[in-house]
Amino acid sequence: MQTITLENENLKAVFLDYGAVLHQLWVKDKNSIPVNVVMGLESPEDYQNDSWSRGAVIGRFAGRLENPIQIDSKPITIEHSEGVLLHSGSSGWGKKIWDIVTQKPNQVSFRYICTEGASGFPGQVVANIHYRLEKDSLLLEYHAQTNTDTHINLTNHAYFNLNPEGKINTQYLRIHADEVLELKPSLVPTGLKKAVCQTCFDFRTQKQIGETRMDEYFVLSNKSNEAAVLFSSETGIEMITHTDQPGVVVFTPPHFEAICFETQKFSNTPNIKSFPTTLVKKEETYRHNTVFKFRLRT
Repeated sequence: MQTITLENENLKAVFLDYGAVLHQLWVKDKNSIPVNVVMGLESPEDYQNDSWSRGAVIGRFAGRLENPIQIDSKPITIEHSEGVLLHSGSSGWGKKIWDIVTQKPNQVSFRYICTEGASGFPGQVVANIHYRLEKDSLLLEYHAQTNTDTHINLTNHAYFNLNPEGKINTQYLRIHADEVLELKPSLVPTGLKKAVCQTCFDFRTQKQIGETRMDEYFVLSNKSNEAAVLFSSETGIEMITHTDQPGVVVFTPPHFEAICFETQKFSNTPNIKSFPTTLVKKEETYRHNTVFKFRLRT
């Protein structure tokens, strides 16, 4: 297992080739003291036994899928537990060693080749994740190609806390979303959307997270690609998430103080024709860009 450190004048990031994990991300607080805002694990080896996908790249399909999935109206049986596959199951890329393709002081690229039939999905997929520090931002660029038509939906599963010594419920959140996906008891989307208005998931105006706990897919409505803003008054650090994806899963784990912003396409899309497609044809390239930008405010 290899560790890679990137650094510029504002940020320091530490990655692992295991799962292409974002292990640490250091940002200066209002007192110019570096703070690690990623709630990772203590040592690289600990990730091998982690069941919470901390910091990992999730593929080949992030989120929840019902078995079987559809490709050109043909049912494809996939790995599942009680009818649902979460984050690609046993073949998930967060538990694989990625090749380091390029490495520079402010950027690193990882590559993983997923074999035909992994978790039941057709096609071999060659995936690349490119991490880059640019001024006050961490940029994530995903690319993937397949040798046959298949569904692809990637994300990063880093957990953030802008005041690591404190509780996440004291931090302030804004999400540019008027709707969330309606979920079944299995947490698989039904295909319908629900308005956030007059619900605990209405973060259109920034407010404290408080007692709200989430594992929700927010349908983004902001045309500027700004998805969410998280702010800690204790450290003065603000994190702005930008993405070209149609939505973001916001997840607050039940047993540690953190929050995820899993930018991605809709879960269960292969089974819901009304959702924006996740099908990648063999002559196409999957592309996905997300930026975590940091700044200080009072």
